[in-house]
Amino acid sequence: MRSNRLTEGGFTLLESLIVLSLASVLLTVFFTAVPPVFTHLAVRQKADQLQKDIQLAQETAIAEHKRTRIAFLPEEHKYKLSIGGSIVERSFEKLEITLSTLPKQLEFNEKGHPNSGGKIYVKTAGVTYEITVYLGSGNVYAERK
Repeated sequence: MRSNRLTEGGFTLLESLIVLSLASVLLTVFFTAVPPVFTHLAVRQKADQLQKDIQLAQETAIAEHKRTRIAFLPEEHKYKLSIGGSIVERSFEKLEITLSTLPKQLEFNEKGHPNSGGKIYVKTAGVTYEITVYLGSGNVYAERK
């Protein structure tokens, strides 16, 4: 049997170049859109972590009948959680912590009531989360602004 090269199907050089150029454009668009998604995810995770740490301090104060504290250090981009004799320190390397109406030290008494209520903001380029601690109940809410 003879193979006739004229009847065999294949891609021409032009078709291959068009496919490669489209693929490179799509990859460029994809890789320019992905970093902001990771940044938004990091801010959301840090805001969730802060919310959970505040709730942990409150629940520990109730369970162990001891005062617990959270000291915010916005200039150092971190906060310290003091529960009993242990201290947990969390840092926010590339994020900005802004205390709006919340004091630099939040303390929960033996019944789980905070010494004051207020708001704190966790920010980065284009994304801000507002975390609110309510005075009476000590409930903590985080929402994106």
